[in-house]
Amino acid sequence: MLGCSGEGSGPAGTGSDEADGLARLSGSVDGTIPGLLPVVYALNTDKDLAYTVFVVDGEYRAVKMIPGNYDVTIRPAIDQLEGFDPQTVSIELGPGDAAEVDFSLTGAGPIVDYVGGVHYPHAEILPYDEVYPPGRGREILERTCHGCHNVNYVPYNYPRAYSGGRPPKNREAWAVSVDRMHQGPAFGRLGKATLFDPQYLPPEDRDVLVDYLAEHFPPERPPVVVQLTREPELDLEALKKAMFIEYIYHESDEYDVWPWPHQVDFDLDGNVWLAYTACCIVRFDPRTGEQTAFEGHGGGHGIAVDQTDGTVWYSGDVVRHLDPETGKVDHWVSEDRVLSSNTQIFDSKGNLWLSLLAAGALGKWDRATDSIVYWEVPVLRSRPYGIIVDHKDKVWFADYHNGGVTRFDPETEEFRHYPLVEDDAATSIRRLGVDSRGMIWAGTWGSRAFAHGLLYRLDPDTGEVFRRHMGLHYPAAYNAEADSRDNIWVSNDNYLSMYDQVADEFTHYPIPVRSDTLKTTITRDDGVWFFYRNAGKYEGYGGNVTVLYTDKDNIPTLGAYHSETSAGYQLSTYSGPPSPPVLGEERPVPMGALNTDEYIEFALAHGLLDEAQAAVMQASRAEGDAVDERVERAD
Repeated sequence: MLGCSGEGSGPAGTGSDEADGLARLSGSVDGTIPGLLPVVYALNTDKDLAYTVFVVDGEYRAVKMIPGNYDVTIRPAIDQLEGFDPQTVSIELGPGDAAEVDFSLTGAGPIVDYVGGVHYPHAEILPYDEVYPPGRGREILERTCHGCHNVNYVPYNYPRAYSGGRPPKNREAWAVSVDRMHQGPAFGRLGKATLFDPQYLPPEDRDVLVDYLAEHFPPERPPVVVQLTREPELDLEALKKAMFIEYIYHESDEYDVWPWPHQVDFDLDGNVWLAYTACCIVRFDPRTGEQTAFEGHGGGHGIAVDQTDGTVWYSGDVVRHLDPETGKVDHWVSEDRVLSSNTQIFDSKGNLWLSLLAAGALGKWDRATDSIVYWEVPVLRSRPYGIIVDHKDKVWFADYHNGGVTRFDPETEEFRHYPLVEDDAATSIRRLGVDSRGMIWAGTWGSRAFAHGLLYRLDPDTGEVFRRHMGLHYPAAYNAEADSRDNIWVSNDNYLSMYDQVADEFTHYPIPVRSDTLKTTITRDDGVWFFYRNAGKYEGYGGNVTVLYTDKDNIPTLGAYHSETSAGYQLSTYSGPPSPPVLGEERPVPMGALNTDEYIEFALAHGLLDEAQAAVMQASRAEGDAVDERVERAD
């Protein structure tokens, strides 16, 4: 049934849609059964944007919809054990319209699904014990491999871009992979530790693991994935109030790329920016759906908008710097090819901090000198990933491969590591956040069998660590960020989860499509922005940004603005000059860390270097010394 009217009043907060030239959609749904969770997905085919709301008590409602032609689909929510036959209706919504579309479900009943935030076609779905037969080999695999690789990566025996698949391997190939993980320096970087601690794979276990992999995952085995066996507890009243809006960018045909973004950022005008791998930097206006692509300026993981002048820094080379007004880009480059930034963030002095994951280093673009320097991180398996600046301008980053976080004091240039994970196994932490009290938050991404799903709160003053299980099945918790009320938002595979510190409880929101969610960025109005990385890469979703509004009847603006009190927006207190103009040139980053001598001592003490290798590292220091002197003169 379909009805459409330009009149009518809705609940509080929706009455302004007509005045704003926006539309509304609602309806009733028959045929639901206990345990079934339908969602309505309304795709604006004119604008490439979509709205998703949950069906609760047989009703749904979406608000603040940009006018246009829509395909309205009712379908099961993701990560559920009950399903039904999807249905689609096409309608047109004009300014101020209030449409009604009713549905009657068919085919409702139990379904078989798999875990995780990656689309796996052509795979057989089996229980965990059939995918990974129990025994000593499985115990070793869980202890070592699942620190980085999700539970479907090894059994999905199908060649596909990492990490959605892998080439078929015989025993010899599995042996090479195992040895590369625990014997050689990570990313081939001189003086760095192995990808995981060799103590988790003693010599007597190495052949057991290789035999297990070769026996159960031979090259001829068809791809299999792990079956979903339980759902998290969901708060239907919270879901009833929630709404997702997503904005999608499809690259032009000239690019053979896939989207691999890791975060979004906002500018002073309320626009949202996304780095879209090798294709482009994309700006979305969430109030109109308008998209602007800066072609030929592909990025990667991170993006940071300089609020002082509107220029955009993003991953690529060491880092790249785009002036949207001129289209020029400065490419900061180094002869050391692994010296590339993963993520970036500004401090209150206008300096840009860079996590240099593959190099195991921390970088800084100094605004006063317009130069980049870096420090080797003297922490085993640190490999800085997500990076934040706290309220005291201390720099924090997630230690990708050692289950902890590290703090850097820019004044003393001292590093301090804080362990978070309590498990005798390889683990990984991707990103972290800070709340208004200065507490540091993070979640476990990789862990033993991906089963731990923990949220951590660290008190930097005491080192005390608070831990909470999230109640999700294979969550792969990626990010933890505080909103204006100090609720902590955790991004997971297939879910955004909110931890209420006062009530000590989680609220889980299934996202509209199967995907990981990666870095959240929260507005001053507590809109939670994120994107679908894996859906973009493996399901053709394109570059996308999505926002979750937990109360659709209380959306002050569709524009995206940083809170001036957020630790993620330290530039709010900066009053100095803008950055030097973007020249459209290659800008050199000198070889040699500022703390090369100290790091060599650390590496020698931990057996990461021999004397000959130490001399090689020392030889790159001369150019670093010259940069160090320039920075000291500027200070």
